[in-house]
Formats: sequence, C-alpha cells, structure tokens
Amino acid sequence: MHFVIPPKQQLFSLLRFTLALTLLTGLTLGQTGGQPQNHSRLETITRQLTDPAFNGRAFKTEGGRKAAEFIATQFREAGLKPAGRDFLQPIAGGGQNVAGLIAGRLDEFILVGAHYDAFGGQFAGAMDNATGVAVMIELARQFAKSPPQRGVMFVAFDGGEQQQAGAKFYAGQPLIPLSKTPAAIHLTGFGGGWSEQLYETLYVIGAEFSPQLAQAAAKHKGGETHLALIGEDVTRFFGGEHLAAPLKQLPAISITNGVHYAYHSKADTPNRVNFTALEKHAAALSRVITEIANTSGKIERQPTPGYDADEVAEWQRTLTALRENVIKVQANQAGQAKIDEALLELKRFKGSPVQDAKAREAVILRAASICFYIANPNGVEFNSLLSAARMAEQRGDRAQAIAAYQKLLKFMEDEYRRDDQTVSEMRARLSKLNAK
Repeated sequence: MHFVIPPKQQLFSLLRFTLALTLLTGLTLGQTGGQPQNHSRLETITRQLTDPAFNGRAFKTEGGRKAAEFIATQFREAGLKPAGRDFLQPIAGGGQNVAGLIAGRLDEFILVGAHYDAFGGQFAGAMDNATGVAVMIELARQFAKSPPQRGVMFVAFDGGEQQQAGAKFYAGQPLIPLSKTPAAIHLTGFGGGWSEQLYETLYVIGAEFSPQLAQAAAKHKGGETHLALIGEDVTRFFGGEHLAAPLKQLPAISITNGVHYAYHSKADTPNRVNFTALEKHAAALSRVITEIANTSGKIERQPTPGYDADEVAEWQRTLTALRENVIKVQANQAGQAKIDEALLELKRFKGSPVQDAKAREAVILRAASICFYIANPNGVEFNSLLSAARMAEQRGDRAQAIAAYQKLLKFMEDEYRRDDQTVSEMRARLSKLNAK
C-alpha cells in the first residue's frame, strides 16, 4: 500500500508496517495544561528547576551542580537524612547524584529515583524531568511524616539524558547495598499526558516481571488517577533511555504519564504542565509506593513476564484518545485506516493477557508504535533523517549522505536533543565522509 506523504515528511517503518507521517499534521500543539490559581509546592519546584539560573541542568555543568544543591536542600527540608556524608554522591568523571533516605522498621529500602538533568540552555526539560523530581520531593515529604515498614531511598540521578550515567554509577556504587534494596521505582515524564490527552493516566511499566509489584500497582488501578500496567517491551518506541531500569538485578518498575510532543525540545516548558493532574499523580504514587514498601516477604524478579489482562484495553483507550489528535482530511485516510485496523486487532484480544511474542509484536507493539507516531513528531523526524542518511551512505552517494548528516545534526542542535554519544557518532560519520 502506498501513502501520499508531504515533501517535508519522510516515510519510516516500525514493526514491519508503514504508517503515513501525515498523521502528525493533526497534533494539537498549542494547548496547555490547566493551572491552579495558587502555585502548589509541585509547581513551585518545577518552575524553580526550569529557571534560567540552572541553565537547563545539563550533565557535568555548573547549572547541573546548582540544581543538585537545590534538590539537596529540598531533601533536607523534607526531613530526609543523607545516606553518606552528605546528600551529594559525586559521579566518577563528573556530575553528581542526590540521595536521601527515610528509615522504616525493616532494614531495607525501596529505591525511588528520577533523573534531574536536561540538555542545557533553552532545553530545560519541564515534563522531562523537572516534574518527576518535584513529585519525588513531594513523596519524600509525605513519607518523612509517615514512614512505611521498609525504608525509602530517594535518588535524583544525574546524567539521565546521557545514557543514564548517574543511575549506572549508582548501580556500581550503591549508597545502600543492593541486597537491602528489594525494589526500584523510576519516575519520569509527568504532567503532559500522551500529547495532552489522558492527563490523569499513569503508565506502570515492567511490573510483568514481578508478581508482587504487579499486585501492589493493580490494587490501586481505580481512583482519580488511572493506573495502566503495560509491558516493558513497548519502551523501544518512547523514551526507552529513561524507562529501561539499569538496576536489572532488582525488581523494578518505571512510571510515566506518557509521551509528549515536546519531548527533548524547547517546547518542554512548565507552562505546558497540567499541575492539577500532577497533584493527583503524587497522591496515586504515594499509595502505590506505600503498598510496595509494606509488602510482606520477598519481592521477586522473574525471568518470564506475566502481562496484565487489562493491557489490551489500556492500548485501546490510549490509541482511541490519540486518534483525536489526527486531522480528518483525505491525506490522512490511509493512516487513519491503520489506526482502525490496530484497534480492531486489539478488540480481538481484549480481556486476556497477550503473552505470545508474535502476538505482542502484531498487536501490542503495533499499537504502541502508532501512538509514538502521533505523539512524538520530533522522534519520527529524527528516525526519518537518520534513516535517509544511512541509506545514502550505504548506496555510496557521498554528497547526499553528507547533506543528510548535516541536516540531522542541525535538527538535533535546534529542535530535538539527543545524548552526547549519539551526537558524537553522527559527527564522526560526517567527518569520515568529508575526509574521503
């Protein structure tokens, strides 16, 4: 099947099926989240972290160091105790994590983490991940007043945008032995919904590998904040670098509000955050983490996933909501048909967990990839530009490959930031081509 694609857009294939990028023309990019009349602590901290004083909180920068000191002050005021000599954990080679704890009645600590760095300058990362840090600080304040059975270790990780440098360092140099860390919970991407849809849904990712974590989250599916348990395999499409926990030996889940079109762009500002929903996120997370910290017995990590029976319904719900972001014009009819086909396939599996790998590829991952297309136009453009550059290079078309890599690097500089390693790799490819 062939699609009509506007000249500025490229065709990019995921999961062996093709979706017209004209879907992206329907995104409602101008909306902002509802704001409360008075600034809550969550809003105040989010706005402080995105203030120009921290210059975008980039890894290994003075702005990042100032942000770490600010978070350490917030931890201290919340009632946390430092795990080491103070709240800062220097990272070998530069940067620093910020860690504080609350002791429980058991000599174990649930790890709750959120990366605090962004890309610097105007790429200040409000939803990714100043709001995640603000929520974590609010949780710390609540747990300091009423500790659960197990203690809780709160860690603001540096280098999250640089292939999780801070989290990987902590895994090798833990402030609390991992043997005393029954589970890890990672918070990222709050207050923006799935491209300004489903603001009050939280996606719990990876619980399929731990019956105890799945049960703890499932107990709180109801309520003002909707909890959706989805498979970790979908993170290949959206924000996978943040959602793949580096402490693989631990039972771990990541929790997010979804993918926003402003991800890794200058548009990720606090004015787009729905702070009313953020308050509900903090309350729901408090209940889930309390449930996990009070779980009796061992929290296990199993090698074989056991997916949630409601996962199909959650993707139906998400895809149906995101379909509203697609303009109903003739150019989008083929793409709309793909959405309808995916929804029909999901309907066939509704009510049962999708365990089979081939079925997940055809049904769950197909739906996730369409959601990614609709919600993250910059990510789609990045993949398209990268694909065009690599194809030109493989064909031996040096001039076209050079032009494609130059365009890609400019896009990453101006519109859509990626980690330093990715940028260095692209520059190295361009340098090699120029040297021929």
